[in-house]
Amino acid sequence: MLNIHPELRSIKAHTLPRNRWVLAAMQSLLSAVNALHRRKFKPLIARTTIKSSDNYPVPIFIIRPEKLRSPAPALVYYHGGAFVMKPAPQHFENALRYAREADCVVIFVEYRLAPKYPFPAGFNDCHAALCWAITSAEELGIDKERLVVGGDSAGGALAAGVAQRAWQEDGISLRGQLLIYPCVDLACNRPSIAAFANVPPFKDLSAVSIAETYLGRPLSAGMPRYASPIHGDVSQLAPAYVETVEFDLLHDQGNAYAHALKDKGVAVELNEINGGVHGFDLLAANSSVSKDAMQRRIQFLRRVFGS
Repeated sequence: MLNIHPELRSIKAHTLPRNRWVLAAMQSLLSAVNALHRRKFKPLIARTTIKSSDNYPVPIFIIRPEKLRSPAPALVYYHGGAFVMKPAPQHFENALRYAREADCVVIFVEYRLAPKYPFPAGFNDCHAALCWAITSAEELGIDKERLVVGGDSAGGALAAGVAQRAWQEDGISLRGQLLIYPCVDLACNRPSIAAFANVPPFKDLSAVSIAETYLGRPLSAGMPRYASPIHGDVSQLAPAYVETVEFDLLHDQGNAYAHALKDKGVAVELNEINGGVHGFDLLAANSSVSKDAMQRRIQFLRRVFGS
């Protein structure tokens, strides 16, 4: 019996759909739900589109809190969802908290999703969003010298990969990386992958299936650069906040990534959530566990922004 935190035991287990048409229907439903949800934040959230590397129009939401001074620091954020799901309404709630409590602009990216758009489409969208933030910094009222990339779960993989690419290919020096229970090792062979595949919110989850859906090819075909950040060059990267969750199939890879960064001299704050499950901050946002985690994330952002 797992000692899941009492405030998280009500989280239900669900099977992640694999059928392309079911996923497409769920993506459309979440888009509609999010559009309605964002209405109550309308003065704070502006929508635009940017061009990805292949000219695909990528939706971007710019979250700017009240009375924020310009130029402000910015968090470029990539949501989770197993690389196949649209953001949940709570993703926007969390993003608004980052903006308000870390005194920053949040650039929230709706990147392309698998299986229709396998890697590197969504990853290129995420990289393009960071580059756009830099080139449009004056227009956006942000300080391009104070940028952080962040993401949860699949979004953590994208954030970590973008941080590597930004430094290695573009010479972009970020202020930080906010990596929340990140999926950074698509090899899917660490013990927690099998140990917690049936722990809520998951039921009979196949990490290999998710990885291969995202990549659009079998794992045996090899790992593309930046798709699985733990296999990349992690030296000289920005300071990182890495959050891992005790009863999460991504637990081991998140810890391993934190230690890999430390071994290369990168400053790392590792926050291990005892009794936690994947997505706890989205599914039990009012729990003390979620509130404590959010506070640690915001403190990290304020610190690296110099607030």
